Amino acid sequence: MEFASSLLLLNPGVYILRHPKTGTVPLSVARAPGSPKNNGTLEVIGTPGTDRTILRDGGDCLVMHVAGAPVELLVTAYINKPGTAVPALRVDKVALDDAAPVPAEPASRAAAPAAAKGGAQPIQIPAHGVSVIGHMERRGDLVATDGELLGEPQANLRLEGFQVMWPDRPQGADLAYNIAVEGIGALPVVKTGKFCGTRGQARRITEATFSLVGPQAREFTLEGTAYFTGGFQVPVESGQPLGGPSGLEHLTALSLNVVKSKAKAKPASNPWDASPRTKVFKSKTGSATAVKTATRTPPVKKAASKSSPVKAVTAKAAPKKTAATPTRASKAVKAPARASKAVKAPAKSSTKAVKVVKKK
Repeated sequence: MEFASSLLLLNPGVYILRHPKTGTVPLSVARAPGSPKNNGTLEVIGTPGTDRTILRDGGDCLVMHVAGAPVELLVTAYINKPGTAVPALRVDKVALDDAAPVPAEPASRAAAPAAAKGGAQPIQIPAHGVSVIGHMERRGDLVATDGELLGEPQANLRLEGFQVMWPDRPQGADLAYNIAVEGIGALPVVKTGKFCGTRGQARRITEATFSLVGPQAREFTLEGTAYFTGGFQVPVESGQPLGGPSGLEHLTALSLNVVKSKAKAKPASNPWDASPRTKVFKSKTGSATAVKTATRTPPVKKAASKSSPVKAVTAKAAPKKTAATPTRASKAVKAPARASKAVKAPAKSSTKAVKVVKKK
């Protein structure tokens, strides 16, 4: 059996915790030994069979009353088979007071397509930059501009859907995005100006992905942060899925902006890399020395060549060794030494031959 756990932070208030659907793995909800600051009073009421901690199917729920200070909960999923999907715990906050009215936007902003139905007034957005229109639980449609925060991370309210507006979007660049919704799964990818999510269905967003697309996408950079229940914050990066550590957390707030990429400074040129070829210069002093050494070969005596036939044969063989032009200085220097030995050898034999003639 495997376990998947995550932390859930509840602020003072009344909450209803539900299992998402029947036929999935059970969930255990218990108080976590977290920070001393989260020492609020917790009262729990559960449906029959839950023991006030276990949610096995869609008919189970827990009602929690948090007072005095926040409370941190540990949510654990018990997985029997490896690879089984972890269900996302549903957390709904009971509204004890009327929801605060949405502040009106300045009239100087450019009009955007209406994000709500039923003849609602269109939301105003600036004519420049990136704006995010989101549908919040119990708040309706809200708008955030220039990287502002859409939603309240500490309230744990659901951000159920959103659309990105980019009125002055340059040619060759666009922003694509999609989400994963509880009970539905991944929704199709849409681009700027299109709504992605749900309204009025009380469904939670458990994952979101933003990507810069187009031939000029490299000229821009995504900035922002996605906030999930449990106090998790994930920085926005192009093409990277954003979500909580276990997939049980839902999206509560979002900040998003697109900025121009900073130009990278070119590295300083290296003078050693100016030419891809290396020139090698060879010295001629060695060959000149070899020529001079070769010319120092002692001359052959004429008298020895006339008196002895052996001398004549040796004298003919000696020039072959000394006449060759040396290719290297080292070999050219050694060649004359061998020739000198060959010349001296017949000299001894020639003197002996002369002495023998005189005895006769």
